Order: sequence, then structure tokens, then C-alpha cells
Amino acid sequence: MKLEIELNQEILEDIFVTALEGGSNYWYYIGEDTYNRIRKVVSKEDEPYLAVAMLKAVLDHGVEVAINDVESEEEEIGWISKETMQERLQDLYNSEYRWALEAHMNEEGDSESADIVFQYIVIGEAIYG
Repeated sequence: MKLEIELNQEILEDIFVTALEGGSNYWYYIGEDTYNRIRKVVSKEDEPYLAVAMLKAVLDHGVEVAINDVESEEEEIGWISKETMQERLQDLYNSEYRWALEAHMNEEGDSESADIVFQYIVIGEAIYG
């Protein structure tokens, strides 16, 4: 993925794992349809971690991933696609939250920074937290 800076897949994996395993789980829900769409192209045998499988499904297989609201599991609050991810990461890089992305680029990211980056990837802005 190319922005004004370049992000490798390892940085994005770190962000997805950190966000999905703790930083963002207070606001997102992954529905069964989305889970099945991810696992159809990236099996548990190929990649046991859902966060990494999700990223691979989006980047390597062009899957669009719906993210729902944890408090209203049927309500979609955003989508992740290869195209929207690049655009939204660029918007994040140009925003006041640039520090969150830079923290991961410098291997200093945590659950807070991953949450902000993941919100931008899903929604296009940071609204939770």
C-alpha cells in the first residue's frame, strides 16, 4: 500500500491484530456472513488468526469486509476494501491522528493507536473512544 509513505503488510498486520484483539473490540462486531466471506478465501488452516486472515482477504483476494456495531450487531458501520483502505489511510496520515499511524511505523504502536487507525480504515474517521 502506498501513501505519502509506504506501509508494508507487516505493519498493517500489527495494526489489525492489535485492534481486533483488544484496541477496538468495544465498538466493532464481525458478523457471520463477513466471517464466512473471509474464511472462504483464507482458511483457518492457512491462517489461524482472524485479524491476519481479514487483512489477507482484503489485500490478496479483494474481499470487501463489513464491520458492524457491537451494540447493534445487525447495523453496519463501515466497510474495508483495498481501495477504501488506501484512501482512508491517506486521510489519516493527513489528519491530526497521524501520530497513531506513525507509532506503528516506528514499532511503538499500542491498542490506542491501533484503534484509531482501525477506525479510519473502517469508517474514515475516529469517532469512538
